Amino acid sequence: MSTGSRWIWRLSLVVLIVGIGAGGFFGLSQSSLLAIDNITVDGNHAVATDQILATVTPLLKGRSLLSFSFDDAGRALSQFPFIERVDVQRDFPHTIHLHVEERQPLAYLATGGGNLFLSADGYVLASKPAPDPAFPLLTVKGPCAADPGQKIDCPDVNQGVRFLGNIPVDFDQQIASANVYDGDISARTKANINIHFGTLDNYNFKFEVLKQLIARSVAGGSIDVSVPDRPVTKQPS
Repeated sequence: MSTGSRWIWRLSLVVLIVGIGAGGFFGLSQSSLLAIDNITVDGNHAVATDQILATVTPLLKGRSLLSFSFDDAGRALSQFPFIERVDVQRDFPHTIHLHVEERQPLAYLATGGGNLFLSADGYVLASKPAPDPAFPLLTVKGPCAADPGQKIDCPDVNQGVRFLGNIPVDFDQQIASANVYDGDISARTKANINIHFGTLDNYNFKFEVLKQLIARSVAGGSIDVSVPDRPVTKQPS
């Protein structure tokens, strides 16, 4: 056999093997041997497992582990504003594991029509008539709103979210409320200490100064760290 004939024969053999493999894959992808009949969910807290299963089961159950596309299920789960992303793991022969990552709730935004529950990445999680006092209440200069599931896009709200979402873990005071007016931030702690924070510039340094001064303040007092090199404290009169 010539070199050219030998090369053509080997190429034909490779094509045949690939064709058999593709045919086998297609057959398995269309058969019930690998059909999904069990779906498990973990990582969720705000969205109930029953809600997730009720959404994805009609889209996934009975489909082959080899052929299903999670795009449709992912789009269906996007109806839940708390769900940020879902990772999928196949467990042959019949199981799909869904690992849910939820957005972290951060604060309530006071609006003229109610209170928007915001996540740490600025998405609206829900709209409620009254805020939960366990979370800070954010107020801003002008009107700003978005529907649940949408990212809110107002400069002062974005400033407030960044301020509340990056507070150092060793800051032992809980913020009860924050106000942002043209980028200028003021806040009040749950111990009723008023803070003028200013802009987000020198963010960590301001908190370092604030931690030192807040230990000497009493309820009703105020601290101004907008210029952290020259902080100002005022006790209640």
